[in-house]
Amino acid sequence: MDEADVANDRAEQFIAEALKAARLKKDEAPSTGVCRSCEELIEVERLQANPAARLCAGCAVEAEAARKRAHRVGG
Repeated sequence: MDEADVANDRAEQFIAEALKAARLKKDEAPSTGVCRSCEELIEVERLQANPAARLCAGCAVEAEAARKRAHRVGG
């Protein structure tokens, strides 16, 4: 197996995972409109873009930063 085959296999895996995630997201119930973290209302623009949003924009940014930090330090 050469580098092109490995790259093709990885691309196929990535696409399959992306499609799986998109299908799961499509089936999510609409948001309640209240942030699960701070319990404030989720911004209307955010809900229009993502009706299944569970966090307000500020909490989503914080959650993503925490996820990235945890990933960098390994847990």
